[in-house]
This record gives sequence, structure tokens and C-alpha cells, in this order.
Amino acid sequence: MKTPKNTYPLGYIELPNGAKPIFPMNNIFLNYAFQLKEHWESLRLLINLVIDAYIQYKPDTKLETITGIKEVITQFQHLLNTQNITRDQDIRIVEVGDGFMYIEFQNRGRPGVPIEIRSVQYFGLGIAHSKGNPANQLWLLAEDVEPLLHGKTFARYILKDEVTGKEHPEPSGILYVSLPKLAEGDTPAGELARFLLGIIADAKNDVVSTIASSFTTGFDKFKDEKEVSGMLSLHERGIEEGRAEGMEKGMEKGMEKGIFVGAAKLAELIKNGLSVEEALRKISEGQYELAESN
Repeated sequence: MKTPKNTYPLGYIELPNGAKPIFPMNNIFLNYAFQLKEHWESLRLLINLVIDAYIQYKPDTKLETITGIKEVITQFQHLLNTQNITRDQDIRIVEVGDGFMYIEFQNRGRPGVPIEIRSVQYFGLGIAHSKGNPANQLWLLAEDVEPLLHGKTFARYILKDEVTGKEHPEPSGILYVSLPKLAEGDTPAGELARFLLGIIADAKNDVVSTIASSFTTGFDKFKDEKEVSGMLSLHERGIEEGRAEGMEKGMEKGMEKGIFVGAAKLAELIKNGLSVEEALRKISEGQYELAESN
């Protein structure tokens, strides 16, 4: 039996409503950790492990590993200001050679804006800002997204001519990775996926161990950051408010549908010659369904 994800946190942060476990895929933590230059090499190693695994899966891909990082830009400073809305991604890497790599660590498979829509929006923005340089996207998915992955571990979308099948001269693409499926493999990339998902706490592979150590030291600084507790509290409150609003809207829609269907059933039974009392009895006993729903 597999160990469920989010079993091994990096540690805990005290919030007003109690201790909150922080797992490797926590969005605010990742934005904090990888803004720090001392973690850039671990980020490069992480990305390259995934890309190497994809190259083994698709040897003729034109996607290449990252040889060096000039700069990493994260959304941490934007997250500090709750009024600041940005369409940038979690992490933007300026590579040696002036290419760009955009990284998205995605916990939920079905967020408010579907990933298949949001990723294409980001892809267009990335290409527009790249000034002719490659602008590749890497989406690390903690939950599978069937419309994109089709049951596979990897899916990479590139621009192609529909008639000839020839690739567009612009080499950029979007690589989606199912971390749960990747985690099933007995490989360095599989071990990395298990660590990111919180399935394991320690790594045996040297590269994965280096990455895990970077996450641990990053968390030690993260928990001491004076503004982190407030940010996490606001984030938690936003999630709870969003859930409550979603449940309320769902209940309203359900009630509206129930009233509509009930009225339609009642009208059809009366039209067929039943009295109001007989019609209500049949509906309450579950003896009648609308003809169109049979």
C-alpha cells in the first residue's frame, strides 16, 4: 500500500488557529525559498532531474536541461502585498544563454481557472516577453489533469504545422508532469517526486538528497521570516472563505434545481390526470421520474 502524499512535512509554523504543517509543494514557501540565490543550484538540479526523466521518455525531444541560471524571479514580494494582483508565474528563471524557464508547482488538479486554460495564458505571456529566446514551461502537478496528461506521466505541447507535422521554428513548449505517476518509478526523478509530494522525508539518491537539504534549510529561514505567519494566515482565511462561498453557491444551485424539477414532476402528473394529493404522494415516495430523465 502506498504512503499517502503530505505525510512528511518540512516542519510546522505556529498560526493563530494552531500549528500549520508546511509541505515541499507549499506555494508561499517555494516562492520564498527560491528567491534566495543560495537555493538556485538546487532548483536547477530539481528541474534537470525532471527534464532528464522526460528525455529518457522521449529521446528525440528538443527540450534540454539547464546549464546555468542567471536570475530567478519569484512571486514572494507580490504575495507580501495582498492588494497586488499579478499574472506572473510562481518562478521565472533566466538561463545562461538568455532562455527562460517558467516553473509552476501545482497542488490542485482542478483549481478555479482550469490548468489547461491558465497554462496557455502563461505560455503566451512567456513567449511575448522572451524577445525571440526559448520560453519553456514546466508544470509539476501534484494531482493528475486528465485533459492534458491522458493517463500518462508526461505530456509536452509544442507548436506544429497541422498539415505537415513539422514543428514551428519557435522551440518553446509546455511540459506537464504527473508527480503521482512519476513517484511510482524507482528512479532519481521518482524519488524527487515522492519527496515533493511529502511521501518520504529522506532521500537516498545524492542529487535528491542535496535538493531535500536545500528545502530543509530554506524552511528554517522561512519559519523565522517575520511576515510569513501573517501571509499564511491570510492565505488560510482566503481558502476557507473560498470553500464556504463555493458550498453556499452549490447549495443555492442545488435548491434551485430541486425546486424546478419538483415543480416539473408535479405539473406533469397533474396533466396526466392525477390529483394534487396523489401527485405529491408519488413524488415524496420516489415513485416518479420525469419522462425525459428516464
